Amino acid sequence: MSGLGPYYQDPWCTVYHGAAEAVIPLLTRQIDVVLTDPPYGPLETHAKHLSTVRLRNGEPARQVLPFAGISPDALVALATCLVQTARRWVIFSCEWKHAHLLDQAGLLVRLGIWRKRNGAPQFTGDRPGMGWEAIAICHRPGAKRWNGGGKHAFWDFPTMPETGHPTAKPVALYAELLRDFSDPNEVVLDPFMGSGTVLVASKNLGRTSIGIEIEERYCEMAARRLAQEVLPLHSAPRPVPIPQATLFG
Repeated sequence: MSGLGPYYQDPWCTVYHGAAEAVIPLLTRQIDVVLTDPPYGPLETHAKHLSTVRLRNGEPARQVLPFAGISPDALVALATCLVQTARRWVIFSCEWKHAHLLDQAGLLVRLGIWRKRNGAPQFTGDRPGMGWEAIAICHRPGAKRWNGGGKHAFWDFPTMPETGHPTAKPVALYAELLRDFSDPNEVVLDPFMGSGTVLVASKNLGRTSIGIEIEERYCEMAARRLAQEVLPLHSAPRPVPIPQATLFG
């Protein structure tokens, strides 16, 4: 962790620069819902991602994931901590292999699908492209409630335009997930914040949010996005700001 307090804060959002596993135990706010996009694949997969793949024209594919992956054990341990921490839902956008790990660990309530209307094709051309990503829906044991009624766990949104982060998800997708799994004025945590899309969607919908990001350059991206005026789409009073001295004191 770096710094003595939040990297960025406004009445709706707080950003911390540090490792998720180090920051989460120090949070003093009750977390209602977790919505996050952890790194896909293990460390060695990210280190080599596309570096040895050749396109149909013979050219090498570029490296598109310039950040560390996460090991299966670390993912399950962190997911277990988040499910125990959150009062309600813990939602991961993730690869299907990660969702399978969460199911094996007894954490998965339902597997959802994000269909990417304009997702990238299979660049090598030697097999079908994916066109979708998993939404792992987790919850602690006990009563559950969501706002989607009997609808299917299927979300259909195009990918997001370039934001400076290589795996940014669309604001519209996260906004719909927040409507389905959280209520206004609840506290939303994103421990793999990236460029801050979950926090932007939360702010728009009147949810207080906390973001954690280990890469400072992405903290700066998120701070710039969140500093822009975003008008909450509701009339509830503004939440009380999170105290700045409670985390890194």
